[in-house]
Amino acid sequence: MIKTLSIAAILLAFTCNTTDENQPTDEQLAEETTDEVVVEEIKKLSSEDADFLVFYQSFVSAVESKNAENVNVFIDEVFGVYFIESNGAMPNFKRVNDVAKFKSIRDEQFFSLNFNQLNQQPVFEELPKIICDATPYDKQGCFAQKINPFANDEFWYYTDLNEKEKQAISVFAEKIDFTVVNTTVGKFYFTKNGDSWKIGFIDLRVPCEA
Repeated sequence: MIKTLSIAAILLAFTCNTTDENQPTDEQLAEETTDEVVVEEIKKLSSEDADFLVFYQSFVSAVESKNAENVNVFIDEVFGVYFIESNGAMPNFKRVNDVAKFKSIRDEQFFSLNFNQLNQQPVFEELPKIICDATPYDKQGCFAQKINPFANDEFWYYTDLNEKEKQAISVFAEKIDFTVVNTTVGKFYFTKNGDSWKIGFIDLRVPCEA
């Protein structure tokens, strides 16, 4: 039942408005074909993946609304969300509980960040690998996987954060449940607390750039 509701919710997010014309246009026919493909792909997902996809689309919609209150709903009240950027050779961590208060190291506000391709539907498969060849990744697009590659990296220990902050990040990192890699936008790490997810870390660094 849950999976059926999830599929319905996802379709609602991806389905465009139709007109009252009796005769469908070529564009409408193409959209219907796309919807059928989406349905078939969603049916292949596990119940948990389908539920996460519904959650992720809600998160994307909140970002696209450009309303901080909508986005803040997806942030853990205790831990907040950590933004990771590149500050030369050293990663820069910035924690906020309200995205309206975020400013990047380039003085950009949250809704000014490069989120143009954020609404790509993630493919549930192995995450892309960083290859630093003609492109940073070995495949392009948006990918999701129930995996936590972040916790084992422990690269926050090589920053100028104080020890208390480093320990807090270590605890929070262990809670990561799903990882989404959008090769155009960045990496998104979602933590699990009970039956719901929260956005825990947003890694805005561009691989292979110094």
